[in-house]
Formats: sequence, C-alpha cells, structure tokens
Amino acid sequence: MEDADKAVAAYEFALRHNPFNIQSLTGMAQVFRKKENWAKASEFLQRAIKADPNNGETWASLAYTYLLGDDLQNAYTAYQHALFHLPNPRDSQVWYGIGLLYERCGSYEHAEEAFSGVLKMDPNSEKKPEILFRLGNIYKQTQKYQQSLECFSMILSAPPSPRTPADIWLQIGHIYEQQRDFDKALEAYQNGLKDSPKHSKLLQHSAWLRLIHPTFHSIGVAMSLLSQASDLDPTDAQTWYLLGRCQVTTREYSKAHYSYQQAVYRDERNPTLWCSIGVLYYNIGQYKEALDAYSKAIRFNPYMSAVWYNLGTLYESCKQPPDAKDAYQHALELEGDNKHIRERLLRMQRITENPGMPLEDAPPSLPSVLEPVPILALQQAGPQEASAAAALAAPSLPPSNPIPATTSKPTEGGGGGG
Repeated sequence: MEDADKAVAAYEFALRHNPFNIQSLTGMAQVFRKKENWAKASEFLQRAIKADPNNGETWASLAYTYLLGDDLQNAYTAYQHALFHLPNPRDSQVWYGIGLLYERCGSYEHAEEAFSGVLKMDPNSEKKPEILFRLGNIYKQTQKYQQSLECFSMILSAPPSPRTPADIWLQIGHIYEQQRDFDKALEAYQNGLKDSPKHSKLLQHSAWLRLIHPTFHSIGVAMSLLSQASDLDPTDAQTWYLLGRCQVTTREYSKAHYSYQQAVYRDERNPTLWCSIGVLYYNIGQYKEALDAYSKAIRFNPYMSAVWYNLGTLYESCKQPPDAKDAYQHALELEGDNKHIRERLLRMQRITENPGMPLEDAPPSLPSVLEPVPILALQQAGPQEASAAAALAAPSLPPSNPIPATTSKPTEGGGGGG
C-alpha cells in the first residue's frame, strides 16, 4: 500500500508539470485498476489516448479496463481502435480480452474463435489452462460435448486457479448428465468428491441423480447429500429446492415448505421453484395458494409445460372444466408429444362439448401433477464460476459481427467516453 501511495504521489507530481505525460497517466490507471476502481482507471487511460490517439497498447488497456468494469459497449469500440492502431493486431493478450468480451455477451461462436486464435498465436500461453476452461464451457453451452470433454480433460490435473480438480470433475459430470449418460455422470461426481468431499455443488448434483434416476434412486441418500450441501453453502437456492423436492416425495410437507421458503429467500424469481411450491400446496389441498404459486411460475416463465398441466389438474379439482381445458391446451402447445397432457385435454374437450357429462376422477395412469425439471444447464460450477449466468444477463453488443483484425479505421465514438 505504501509503495502504491508513493507511486501515485510521483505520478501526480509528474502530471502537474506535464498533464500529457503518458507514462504517468497509464501508471495512474494501473494503480486504480489494482484497486478495482475501473471508472478512475478508464479516466486516466482516456486522457492518455487524448495525448496519443494512435497508441494501440493504450487502447487495448482501456478496452480491458472497460471489460473489467462491465462497460461492454465501450470495450467493443476500444478493442476496434486497438486492433487498428497496434503494429501487430495478432496480439494474443488483446484477443484473449476480445474472447472474454464475447463470452460475457453470450456470443459463443465469436468467443470460441477468439480463444482458439489465442492458442494458435501463442501455444504456450500462460493463460492456456484458463482458455481451455472457458472453451470447455463454451462447447458445453453450444452442445459440442466431445470437444468440451477434451478441453476439461486437458486441465483436470492442473486446473486454472482458483478452480480445483473437483470443479473440473463437476463440469465433466454435468456434460455426461446433459448427454443422459448418468452412470458416467455419477462416476465423475464421485471422483470429484474423493478429491473434495465438502464440495457443495458435487453433493448437490450427486443428490439430483439419486432423486431422478431409477438405477441410483435413493431418497434417503439424496436427502443426506443435500443436507451436507446446505450446511456447507446455505446460500444456494438450488440445494434448498432439491431438498424440498425430496421432502415432498416423502410427504414431509412442513419440512418441504421450510426448504422451499429458504429457496425463495435466495431466488424469488425462479419459475421452477414456484411450480413446485404449487405442487406442494396442491398436495395438501390448499388450492388458492397453489393457484397463486402457479400464477407466479407462469409470470416468470410462461413456457413450462409442467406448470400449465398442473394448473389444469388444479382447475379439474375445482370443477372448472373450461379453464382446465385451456390450461391443457397451453401445455400441449409446449410439449406436443406428452401423452398425459393429450389425454387430459381430450377428457376436458369431451366434457365441455357435453355439458351434462359428469366430471369423473381421472384414471390413476394420469399423474395429478408434474414436477418440473430443474435448470439443466449448470448455472455455476462453484462459488467463483458464474460465466453462464453472466452471459445471459449481459446485453448483446449492437454489432453482431466479430471484431475484425483489419487495418480499416473503426468508427468514432464509444471508446473515449464513459
């Protein structure tokens, strides 16, 4: 801290004598970057660019600073200027930043191209493990599962900090889970738990397989794993949600209500959660509360077939065939090959077309509720990994084309503002 203060004093002294001293301006920017004060760092770099607008390295530094501060539009523009002004636009550090930018925006095709380009430009880059990790995630997001597995396998023995081998096993297991190869998925999760027995996400995913897969099905084991996970990380809404699912299965409705409540405190806009809360209320005969929960689920995501099906069975239970028919129609539009939805809809159509026809109980073969499938995409691989969620939350860049490594001058604006 003392050294940084001395550096700031020296830079300020130099700038008093020469406000356009580029070395001092970029030095001040570095100090503020280390303090994570992105706005001040950007301000000094903008001043340096005004002093020398043709300095590609300063443009690149400004672009990366914008990126760190989540100013994605200005980062995009600044990278264009950097590539125009750099003597050699095939700069691996610059393209690494461009890859991060596109990954953050969910432009996975462009991000893949940028990261792959870095490895071609500099095969021994110190960022290679980090790039492989990010490529693994990108390939997983784009369903290129074999390529994803290859990337993660290459860094399994030495993952990029702060990730651990257990984090990589989690990613590998989740790829197999998405491919519905549940045996290999569970094996990967167990390998990760050998390395890190207190890894809450590995415990959570292992529990999920114990809950859904007939080969491994064990509610008791699932609940034990989830209890451990919630003790290790009580902030994870997904763990509380899955624990509630288990407790509904074992008819421990008071405990399930508590677990769902804990999940809502941490993720109140999750439609899957509200659908399951509706199922809980339906099971204990609290139909008004079930309707409220289903309505919230639909408000947050109107494209879940399970919630429309459940709304239909709720209306059936309340002797409201026309409303039930409408709900089943919505469900069928979303999941046309579901035979249970189709049969329920046909029953309601017959009843609404024949008003005198009694509304009999549905046959036992038709489930009274459908539990939604939790988010299949791994929202985060661990406490420090939230790239998928960030990509979904980040705004798309206005230009859909990749940043070209050309010598044409970029359009003005964006890079020097903000």
